[in-house]
Amino acid sequence: MVDNSEPVKALRVGQLDADELDNEVLNLTKSQLNHVFKYLQTGVFARYNPEINALLKLVLWKFTVFASGATIGQQILNIQYRDKTSLSWIGQRQKIMYALLVIGCPLLKERSGEITTGLGLTRWKNVINKCLSWIESTIKLATVLNFLVFLNRGGYLSLIERIMGIQSMYPQRQSIRQVSFEYMTRELLWHGFSEFLFFILPLINLQKIKNTIKRLSLRKTVPSKQNMTRSNQNLTSCVVCTDWPIHPHEIGCQHVFCYFCIQSNYKADPGFTCPLCNYPITSKDCIKPSEIQIMPGR
Repeated sequence: MVDNSEPVKALRVGQLDADELDNEVLNLTKSQLNHVFKYLQTGVFARYNPEINALLKLVLWKFTVFASGATIGQQILNIQYRDKTSLSWIGQRQKIMYALLVIGCPLLKERSGEITTGLGLTRWKNVINKCLSWIESTIKLATVLNFLVFLNRGGYLSLIERIMGIQSMYPQRQSIRQVSFEYMTRELLWHGFSEFLFFILPLINLQKIKNTIKRLSLRKTVPSKQNMTRSNQNLTSCVVCTDWPIHPHEIGCQHVFCYFCIQSNYKADPGFTCPLCNYPITSKDCIKPSEIQIMPGR
């Protein structure tokens, strides 16, 4: 029988997700800090950017790795650091060494020029810069090789983890999850249905269907020209939008339309009729500016 309490190696995808979560937390924290102090002088954050990054990393390290032996991304995914040699969770010394490598080294690299000047080593500045450049290139190459090994075999995600001999482990064996495809099938069906709607809806003249339904529901006879008397109410309200007619037009009945309302409906549906009296538009020449207009407020 397998002991579920025995730690097991974390999956590669879990380690990558934890590292991505750590980077996102750092970026979000920094963006919130920038938002709080956005009214300060523009060059303050740019001038002290390395120190600010180091301070944020130190705060996150204090409440994550130092407190529980795991980064915030690892805590979310139930992963912890474990010493490979002693087969125990990392101790205080390893936590401090982790902080020096992750926080201290990048800060020293960013401020190497100021440190060299402060120590009076200006004449050795070119030599120091060449050495630092060579060390940086070597570390980058080693990081790439370590990542390739990680993708092939797993184990150490970063070069710092390999140097310190700490691995990401699950505190206990993960239980087997029963995978159900019901949710996936439902999502695929809805996705396919939405794609079908995106394709078919532009081909359907919805305005014409809407106008046809209105015409069928009216069931009114076309009024004769002798019975068409226009009142002030007909002139102060567009039949389509019911607002004050903008650049009023008429089609032959006593009702008035906004220019945009009548033109858009007629172009979408050549069989468009007046929504109130069912008066038809025989040709586009029937749409003309209203001869009788009334000013607002009268």
